[in-house]
Amino acid sequence: MTGVFQGQSQGFGKRGANSGDFSPVDHGCARARYLGELLIAQQTRFGLYLDVLDKQQEAITNGRGEEILFYVELEEQIEKELFSIQKVVLPLEKGYDAAYPADPQQVAITELKAALEVCKNEVLIRSKRNRELLAKQMGELRAQIETLRASPLRRISVYASTGVASCIDIQM
Repeated sequence: MTGVFQGQSQGFGKRGANSGDFSPVDHGCARARYLGELLIAQQTRFGLYLDVLDKQQEAITNGRGEEILFYVELEEQIEKELFSIQKVVLPLEKGYDAAYPADPQQVAITELKAALEVCKNEVLIRSKRNRELLAKQMGELRAQIETLRASPLRRISVYASTGVASCIDIQM
């Protein structure tokens, strides 16, 4: 990636965002720059998400319940952040595409979107793998619990082997 979208915030330049002396080209550049910054922020969050999924997989494999819970909560927080960024990106992207269909910075934005799709697909794959691994671990734990319940070493009630009363004799 070259140009404006190298991960560093360029801002709106020397003029304020509300300045009335922007030319249409300046507006297009500012929108493209802001859209690029949002896409980079989204890509950064996806990178964090992938790291969390890797650490979560390790915690699941090692059976560390507290860590699994921590990573699930962290995963939910990252998902919320991604969703809030996406809520801003979609309308901005539609407006930018409609206003500046032949902008040269469109190529950089398209590259960023393609990279985001790759990250998103990787997140989906790893998340599915972690869910399957967690389901397998849960199945193993359930099987262990059942063997403990059915264990012959369990205490058996003294009255368990006596028959059921069929007749009661009451005398007064």
